[in-house]
Amino acid sequence: MQHFKVLVLGSGSGGLSVTSKLLEYLSPVHVAIVDPSPYHFYQPFWTLVGGGVGTKEETRKETKDLIPEGVTWLKVAVSKVHPEKKTVTLVNDQVVTYDFLVVATGLKLNWEKIEGLEGNLGKNGVCSIYEYDQVDYVKECIRNLKSGVALFIMPPTPIKCAGAPQKIMYLADSSFRQNGVRDKIHVHFATAGKAIFGVPEFAKALDKVVKAKNIQTHFMHKLVGVDAAKKTAFFDVTDAEGKVSKKTIQYDMLHVVPSMSAHSYVAESGLAFEDGDQKGWLAVNKFTLQHIKYHTVFGVGDVTGIPNSKTGAAIRKQYPVVVKNIISAMNGMKLDDHYDGYSSCPLVIDYGKVILAEFGYDNKLMPSFPFDQTVPRSSMWILKRWLLPVMYWYGMIKGRF
Repeated sequence: MQHFKVLVLGSGSGGLSVTSKLLEYLSPVHVAIVDPSPYHFYQPFWTLVGGGVGTKEETRKETKDLIPEGVTWLKVAVSKVHPEKKTVTLVNDQVVTYDFLVVATGLKLNWEKIEGLEGNLGKNGVCSIYEYDQVDYVKECIRNLKSGVALFIMPPTPIKCAGAPQKIMYLADSSFRQNGVRDKIHVHFATAGKAIFGVPEFAKALDKVVKAKNIQTHFMHKLVGVDAAKKTAFFDVTDAEGKVSKKTIQYDMLHVVPSMSAHSYVAESGLAFEDGDQKGWLAVNKFTLQHIKYHTVFGVGDVTGIPNSKTGAAIRKQYPVVVKNIISAMNGMKLDDHYDGYSSCPLVIDYGKVILAEFGYDNKLMPSFPFDQTVPRSSMWILKRWLLPVMYWYGMIKGRF
């Protein structure tokens, strides 16, 4: 039975960043990563690829080239965590023990919850930027649409990068205009939410964007089914009194985003919130990122049940907190490092124009620059298109930034 001082579940953004940072304090022989995935993806760039900017290949690297030297890589999926025993059972029945556990397994996409979608994603005009293998088809759908209805979906939150469903819509709108067909295409945005964005200051700015672009919005519209043959989307629509009615929208192109959740082992292992808004997500203290019951367990990234936005920028602020608090816990010290809920969403509203939304818990604005960040700027496009990928590959997941 293998034992490690720190066992990290997941080799995504959170898992790699935590692991790299831990090596400032621990020998790599004491750290292991559990993840069967042969590839690591820079997912924030998929929106741009779907919009015709860059290639999906530049968003993928082999995991073996990113695991820090000397760290053990267990290429097996997690079956269950036994936090009382401080053990993890893998799907091959191997049992690994730990002193401290970092849960960084991200989230899963619940495609199956949209009736009729199975077998139709990636064809018949149904596309999504939320899968590596699908982003090129998004680009194809946008390029080939000459007339009709382009329908973009926003599911109930929380989801990964809640701004992405409308970013790809804005890029599609710009592409339609460049191709001279925008006047023949009706663009619709159907969201399960009450507003176009959760932070009022940025919602106000985006309301102006959709008005200027002549995009029709549909609020409190939850996508529940698709008839790909008839190109029909089915919605549950909730009114102001909470009553639910049925509605259909015909489309020629459908960009679909499913609901999302933590992997089932989190709840099955007794690690998830059992009720409330964060039900099913990893039950951690929103400031220390330590599990509320099992104090040798910490969480980072999309899997965590905290009231923030699930983005790479959030992980950038979380992972140093997790590492420092693990080291403090190892030494019997108070957990003094706190995460403030920071997240960032570079809202691409056009080719070359981005609104940089930065905010923390309770939608508190947390700007990094001394100017009005609700205004679209070309400088923020440069940040999104060119600087952030470099900072990610060579800074963040190396534990340097």
